Amino acid sequence: MIIIATEGTNTEKKYFEDLASPEYYHNPRVHIEVLQRLTTASSPEHIIKLLDQFKRQFRLNKYDELWMVIDMDRWGDAKLSNIATQCKQKQYFLAVSNPSFELWLLLHIKSLADYTQSELEEFIENKKINRRTKLEKELVKILGSFNKNNPDTSQFLPYVDIAIDRARGRDTNPDHRWPISLGSRVYLLAENIINR
Repeated sequence: MIIIATEGTNTEKKYFEDLASPEYYHNPRVHIEVLQRLTTASSPEHIIKLLDQFKRQFRLNKYDELWMVIDMDRWGDAKLSNIATQCKQKQYFLAVSNPSFELWLLLHIKSLADYTQSELEEFIENKKINRRTKLEKELVKILGSFNKNNPDTSQFLPYVDIAIDRARGRDTNPDHRWPISLGSRVYLLAENIINR
């Protein structure tokens, strides 16, 4: 089993469920479970509690993995450091996107090398303008539309191998617990799902 708890309620859940579907990377010997949040509480502390509850409720074996997928944009270094320490102690895997999961999606369809330094700085800031962040607006610009509540994963999943390569290429400090610059460690989880 690969158990995933995410900060987002819709985008990440649909992405990982579709990634593990028969259309893409279904493996009948591996069960992917994306935990459903029943409240709007999305802080890392709440997300890690979801994994704790699952672990207490179900008997897991040494091959099962618990993953926490969160964004960096709202939480900052101090909170992430605390969460990363807890994940290490509990043997949970951590996939942080800096600044957000939408960067991971963008890597499926465009290389960050195609952007100017100024544009990359706007991505890392990821300011919200008219209810959409800079990265969400970029996805809309490239794709024509992007619905965070019901993303069309067929626009991304055929290119997951490209996204993995691009994210790995940006991960210049893999020993650090999360990407310290624009990047996403979701590639580690995606690789794990595909290669199981």
